[in-house]
Amino acid sequence: MGLRNSKDWNRFLLRFFVAFGFWEVVSIPLRTLLFSVFYYDPLFRSFFVPITEIFWIGPIVADLIQVFFLGLMITFARAALPIGILGGILAGFVFSVAAFVAPILSVLHLTRAIPTQIAWLWVFYQSVLILIASLIYSYSSEEEETY
Repeated sequence: MGLRNSKDWNRFLLRFFVAFGFWEVVSIPLRTLLFSVFYYDPLFRSFFVPITEIFWIGPIVADLIQVFFLGLMITFARAALPIGILGGILAGFVFSVAAFVAPILSVLHLTRAIPTQIAWLWVFYQSVLILIASLIYSYSSEEEETY
């Protein structure tokens, strides 16, 4: 599959908006659940930016870029992936390892810039969101499979 005609683009953009919307709805409670313990810990007080000082367009644009390029990757690799949920899980797992696990391993072993617990929690948080978004992108109906 590719993005050859307007029908392919419409399908891709529909999945993109659904995945991005779901990503933003899930990310806020998940972020609060996972990171609130560290936010009030005196050891990490200087590590976090107060909520009143966050310029929210940055995290939203970062999520937008991440979901868009994950969608492009899955769209172009769809022919090589298993069909359905298994393909989504496989693509999400591979993307998570390449985008999050490998860089955090390098950063944690070469520097002391990030607290270890927070780094691995961030990897878990991003991986869960990637798996959910990749499942949305890998969904296909019977009508699409005739192409």
